[in-house]
Amino acid sequence: MKKLVVLLFLPLLLVGCVDNTKSAQDLNDIKDQLWKVQAQQSEELKRLKELEEKVGNNDADNGTNADIVATQQEIQDSVNAILERIKELNDKVTFLLTKISSLENGQASNNSLENNDNQNNTNFSGITNPDALFSQAYADYMKGNYDIAIIEFKDYIAKFPDSEKVDNAYYWLGLCYFEKEKFRDAIDSFDKIIKDYPQSDVLAAAMLKKGLALFEMGAAGMGAVQLQELIEKFPMSKEASIARKKLDALHIAN
Repeated sequence: MKKLVVLLFLPLLLVGCVDNTKSAQDLNDIKDQLWKVQAQQSEELKRLKELEEKVGNNDADNGTNADIVATQQEIQDSVNAILERIKELNDKVTFLLTKISSLENGQASNNSLENNDNQNNTNFSGITNPDALFSQAYADYMKGNYDIAIIEFKDYIAKFPDSEKVDNAYYWLGLCYFEKEKFRDAIDSFDKIIKDYPQSDVLAAAMLKKGLALFEMGAAGMGAVQLQELIEKFPMSKEASIARKKLDALHIAN
């Protein structure tokens, strides 16, 4: 079996100063995510090297041709899976570097969800299909890649503002911020649903998460009011049940 050679480009980009504080924070978050992705690339290359050594040892071992062929096929399947993973990671590196470059050059728009005019003609993820972009953002959220998911959900909202899933994009964007303990940003996302999408299927969930975010910020009074509004509007929902338990635990009438 021919030795597999993978040329992996791991670029290092010097991150410059960004005047806007929020943009600077985004830049730092993306840089951190870039290093995590590059660390994953290193791990995959290590696994690939181990498989190459295993191939060499297998060629030297005595055994039936059938056994050797079966083992080589198993190894080749593993190698193919690793190569696919490396390709995916390379795409993420390119995506992150593009976003970093845009922020450094002052081309990124204001991070406020209300002001995305400058992003309307830009798709940082490189994905033009709305369903594919949403699925990619959701997958990154599920993997804990919150910084990447935030960029992708914002990209989705900017590119497809009239999509049937835009309210869901705001919800998952809010969850990304919630997981990163950026509760003010999370509330902004949930408020967008509450104010602009009153018929949304994630309205109850957004109201719950907004209330919980307010509690996390130390605004217990406002959080309690939000949860009480949820219970009143959706009394039979599972979100209302969670809200009642939260209020009961704090000995707040509901």
